[in-house]
Amino acid sequence: MTEATQPLAGIKVVEFSTMITASLATMMFAQQGADVIKVEPPGIGDPMRWLGSQKAGISGLFHNCNQAKRSITLDLKSAEDLAHARQLCLQADVVIHNYRPGVMDRLGLGSDALRQEKPKLIYCAITGFGHEGPLADRPAYDHVMQAMSGFMTLQGHPAGFAYVKTLICDKLTAYTAAQAITAALFAREHTGRGQHIDLSMLESCIAFLWPDGGMHLTLQGEDVAHGAPFADYYQLPLRSTDGAIAYAAMTDAHWGAVFDIVGRADLKTEEKYKGMANRSVHMAELAAIIAGEKPNLSSAEMVAGLAAQDVPAAPCLSLEDLPANQQVLAMGIFEQSDHPLLGPVRHVTPPARFGGQKLAHCVPSPALGEHNADILAELATLPQP
Repeated sequence: MTEATQPLAGIKVVEFSTMITASLATMMFAQQGADVIKVEPPGIGDPMRWLGSQKAGISGLFHNCNQAKRSITLDLKSAEDLAHARQLCLQADVVIHNYRPGVMDRLGLGSDALRQEKPKLIYCAITGFGHEGPLADRPAYDHVMQAMSGFMTLQGHPAGFAYVKTLICDKLTAYTAAQAITAALFAREHTGRGQHIDLSMLESCIAFLWPDGGMHLTLQGEDVAHGAPFADYYQLPLRSTDGAIAYAAMTDAHWGAVFDIVGRADLKTEEKYKGMANRSVHMAELAAIIAGEKPNLSSAEMVAGLAAQDVPAAPCLSLEDLPANQQVLAMGIFEQSDHPLLGPVRHVTPPARFGGQKLAHCVPSPALGEHNADILAELATLPQP
């Protein structure tokens, strides 16, 4: 299959950010063909460069959020560098940052100032808690936002609170930002005008959780018939002789197959487990009963047995298992490349296929300030907006 044409080719994005929210959003644009210039402070650059596994000043985390970008180091306390930053912004289609409210305005790089000079500019400001309220000026990190938005109450931990052990709030905010900016680019095609986008982590996280996590709070009034929280439908994994599997039994036929696979056909006659309405009320106890059965089949045997009855099921895999998994291999989800500084690197390919085709191979993440000379040379030759 040939590589897809990159749909955002010709779009220029300037990113002022640390950590993940803006970085991941703009990497999606870079993978789709945009020219993304990441502005970093001299010295250590984006602190994400130094978190976790790393070498040569590039961590695995930084690489996974910054592929295909160009890096320039600018000291925004320097008048000369600040002038370069402003010039970059006025040459861009999109400016994005995740600084606290007021920071970019004080630098003269705020939305109003830039868009007054360049009305076609799309400006996206990502904050933790928005611009109003008692927390507006507070810093926000993923695990703090998990607590504030309700994520920690949904994990089923005996203590009542538990983290999702991935940077879920950062990443879902990045996806929200990418969608909003793409919508603004589309609108600009029709109106010829850019716009300002305000986006907070708190709003993004609550909006993400609400469709299922807040379904019991959506319908108001005394006449609402409440079922089990949707989290209860995440049945406990079934232990196998060599691990565990996950399953999603939704119909009577599905549950009959599950009862058979664990050797509990007797549960088919239990009235409280018949029909979706009854199971909804008793879902937690039913899932616990099933999960407590002693395993007598391997994961592969259990998945095959359930698949024969069209029950969605899969083995519980570790991240280390994924590159060799037959389904993952068939889909071409991973690719290998040689990074000029990092050596061999494993990438996840961009998930969106355009016209059924995979996007072009992504170029490496940049070293700190790697493109200073090139970008400054371009600024010197480009016409002013």
